[in-house]
Amino acid sequence: MKKAKFTQGYDLIPDGDLSVVSFSGDGVSWAAYVVLPIVLIWPSMLFFSPFWFIPLVLISGIGYLIYLTFQRQTFTLTKDGIVKGGTEYDRNKISEILIDNPLDSAISVTGSPSMIVGGTGVAGASMAAMGVMANATTSAALGASMAISRSSAKRRFRVRIRYGAKLITLARNLKQDRAIAIFDLLTKE
Repeated sequence: MKKAKFTQGYDLIPDGDLSVVSFSGDGVSWAAYVVLPIVLIWPSMLFFSPFWFIPLVLISGIGYLIYLTFQRQTFTLTKDGIVKGGTEYDRNKISEILIDNPLDSAISVTGSPSMIVGGTGVAGASMAAMGVMANATTSAALGASMAISRSSAKRRFRVRIRYGAKLITLARNLKQDRAIAIFDLLTKE
């Protein structure tokens, strides 16, 4: 029989009277790994144009965004509060600890009916073909966008505290299980 591996979802590092909570973000969704290469290949085709710097900027920007989703995050627990970003939040003034997901709202899709203009002869047939191809491309892009949104929502949970009228984010870019583990750590007495 194999023994189950226990994973807290975070590292708790004691430092005197303080405890540093450290964890990594859960990265990007599987759909991004499918779509990003396409997004990176398309701009690279522009490399041979006079606007060669555009693909470099896009690749750098997307790479930095991916890096941010995996980066190590920390906050510190003290006996009187929580320290995040060099600011201590008094435990007695924290009115709520919550888990939310900015991408977990209903996705609404709207569109207008398309009109295919056709006629007789070669010109009419090519107009009809262009209309069909444009409609198919739009439908495919819309479907891919919805799949990415649903998949990304699974890795965008945040753990936040309400401190007066402000919401302070302690953890972001997490799967739900890791967010719940951090929530449990903050709410246990």
